[in-house]
Amino acid sequence: MRIFIANRLCMSVEGLDFLNPNRLQDGRECGVRLELRIVERDTLPGSIYASRALSISRGVCRFDLLESAPGAQDRMHWHPEMPNGEGRKRLYDEELSRDPLGWLGRQLRGGVALLEMAGIDDAERFARDADALGGMADDIVAAAAAALDGFRLSPWPAVKGRDERGMALVDF
Repeated sequence: MRIFIANRLCMSVEGLDFLNPNRLQDGRECGVRLELRIVERDTLPGSIYASRALSISRGVCRFDLLESAPGAQDRMHWHPEMPNGEGRKRLYDEELSRDPLGWLGRQLRGGVALLEMAGIDDAERFARDADALGGMADDIVAAAAAALDGFRLSPWPAVKGRDERGMALVDF
């Protein structure tokens, strides 16, 4: 997993190999998951030399650039709202399926609008952070592209194991 931090916001990027144990007929979904998250600094007292901890929240918005086969681009979707880190129904967008990395970059450069869609209260308080994260869009998109490219090999690489949800996280 890679994490891009812009003060109080960050974007996590991780390779994902998913096989839903409740829907085996759907087959594997492989690709990259990106989640917009909120960063909080600890408030524990300490000297000027003390290290400060960062706490990263569950995702508040998710982009799943997933495929049912290498290069298929058929399961690209997103979750603009994620109450308690849970993605609601998948939202598909024709442009996202056609040009997932270009679409992602445009969303990241959208500033506060993405936070507003995620239902963040007083999203404007993050305006500078959202702009800074948008300034990292090229690097975030490049990380997503590298992870996605790792799954565009045929056949897909084998995984060593999955958790109870059917997830196998993959590093690239």
